[in-house]
Amino acid sequence: MKKRIDLVMFDLDGTLADTGHDLASSVNFTRAHFGLEPLPERSIHAQVGRGVEYLIKHALPEKSPDDFSHVLHVFLGHYERHLLDRTVLYPGVRDVLDYFCAKRKVVVSNKMYRLTLAVVRGLGVEDCFDAIFGGDSAVEKKPHPALLHVALRRFQLSAANAVIVGDGDTDIEAGKRAGVMTCGVTYGLGDKSDLIAAAPDLLIDDLTELYDHFC
Repeated sequence: MKKRIDLVMFDLDGTLADTGHDLASSVNFTRAHFGLEPLPERSIHAQVGRGVEYLIKHALPEKSPDDFSHVLHVFLGHYERHLLDRTVLYPGVRDVLDYFCAKRKVVVSNKMYRLTLAVVRGLGVEDCFDAIFGGDSAVEKKPHPALLHVALRRFQLSAANAVIVGDGDTDIEAGKRAGVMTCGVTYGLGDKSDLIAAAPDLLIDDLTELYDHFC
């Protein structure tokens, strides 16, 4: 039997959009800028999902913490110019957004708000969402539940009738801590074994499988 929901919260990177190529390109541009060898894309993807600060610290561990602001400046300068070079929506995303047209829908990403908005807007789906939240839209990033609490308060909705959909264990932990339903997608950038270990309420291989579980 399908569960009735009032709010669907979507992660961005690895859930709605395949942002991996552009993120990896900007990381390797930054590494080259500082005379460092490039990293394989998959190793960079493994660091995506916890915010740009986490990504930079783990993708350029050779750099001193004292250089962090400069490294971040180089990365952001490149990424903001190239964040839509190869980034695309995953299959079925537009259909799912249309299917849930009568529901509140939000983006809850650990990516900076301005970058989140730029990607969502650039992919032509900004109007499909009632709100867009980035990692700097709340006091803490996922796996802290703060972003989800912000979304629930914005629309004065019960956690019991909300679901978060994401490809990372951070999404699932945030959802559990916020008291909402959790749905993991296996096709994204996150580590599948970590996602499974997080024990989401629902695990799907294709976003359109949401049709079978929620109404």
